[in-house]
Amino acid sequence: MKSKQSLLKTLACGSTAVAMLTYGAIAKAQVFTETFGNSPTRVSNLYVPSGNFAFAGSGSVSDGSYTVMRPQGITTSTGDNYWTNLTSDHTGDNGGALMVLNAGPELREVYLRDFNVQPGTSYEISAWRYVVNGNGGAGSTNPVSWSLQMRNPANNSTLAQSGPLASTPTQAWVKSTYQFTVPADCQTTGVGVPARLALTNQTAAINGNDYYIDDISVSVIATNNALDQYCPAPANPVPTLGQWALMLLSMTLAGFAALRLRGSRRY
Repeated sequence: MKSKQSLLKTLACGSTAVAMLTYGAIAKAQVFTETFGNSPTRVSNLYVPSGNFAFAGSGSVSDGSYTVMRPQGITTSTGDNYWTNLTSDHTGDNGGALMVLNAGPELREVYLRDFNVQPGTSYEISAWRYVVNGNGGAGSTNPVSWSLQMRNPANNSTLAQSGPLASTPTQAWVKSTYQFTVPADCQTTGVGVPARLALTNQTAAINGNDYYIDDISVSVIATNNALDQYCPAPANPVPTLGQWALMLLSMTLAGFAALRLRGSRRY
């Protein structure tokens, strides 16, 4: 397992803000990125399971519910003074939106998305979280946790995961990451290997557990076979010398039998 979190640090330079991650910047090929768009009104998201967290299209975002909206008017739109307005989403888009989640006591998937990966390739999952209220109510700085998981779409079983990633600190954007590798001998039918990303709430808290989510992505990274392995299908085994010998013997015997049958038909 290789997972980490890092605090977004902003350095002011005149009117320009330069964002840097504590562990450095690495160019990666994106498989997908979820920025939550820039709708001027509150909207739902296709990848939030409807049976897990209810969409709050208006009014309060109470325990076990969420909405997607611009962050400048959250307190006015929800009527909840325990939220915090932000000047922009994490993406920095003009009018960009983010997810507002009141996870509450629901230990369920916050975000569930299917995609394809390739054999012999390593990937990094990343997601940004801004915890407004930790475990304990408004203003709490006690950590809340979530996890980044890779699941088999055929049966939703978890095959690789980060484990609980605790928030620290609150009132700041923090990046959570998890890296994994698809073995070179992981083979399935069709194009690519089917995969499912699951972001799951790992803290059951009636008071607090309120946060914003933005910029969920999966990226290709340098291949590293030491990472956790993800493969939803059994690997194709390489035959041993003994198995090769048996296969050759079977083919030889079948050839002799065919020749003998062919010769017997001449009489």
